[in-house]
Amino acid sequence: MGYGDLRKGRHSAPGQEYLLTTVCTRRQPLFENRHNAETLIDELRHLQAHGYIEWLAWVLMPDHLHALGSLTGTLPLSGLMQRLKGRSSRALGGSVWQPGFHDHALRAEEDRAAIARYMVANPVRAGLVSSLRDYPYWYCQWFRTGDDPDELLWAKHDQPR
Repeated sequence: MGYGDLRKGRHSAPGQEYLLTTVCTRRQPLFENRHNAETLIDELRHLQAHGYIEWLAWVLMPDHLHALGSLTGTLPLSGLMQRLKGRSSRALGGSVWQPGFHDHALRAEEDRAAIARYMVANPVRAGLVSSLRDYPYWYCQWFRTGDDPDELLWAKHDQPR
């Protein structure tokens, strides 16, 4: 199955929440480099600041990005990802991403906070750190300043919204 086949059923709508994954070219660990990681995080913030998406959670792994967000503008999902990947590639001075991306449109009954907790725990499960508090490249709206990030992973939350 080619990338074009994956896009056939793709639909995007303002207000829809998506779980997104995109991978670096040849799975290069480009985001082990702090400058590269901070550059991509700036691009994530740029997209939210310009009203394209509200990020609910994301985690930047050495060679890929997982993100959970709600489309807030008229830019379709494919346009959002094209903008993220294009701007970050230009800022980092080269080809960064594999073609395409994976998306999952969340259904009403899916627990956003549980999905976010599972997603941001990736650095711990991958053995990059023993504690989420030691990993700098993640965000979760259900985490509040002063909270212990490791407790976030096991906390029970009411479904948001």
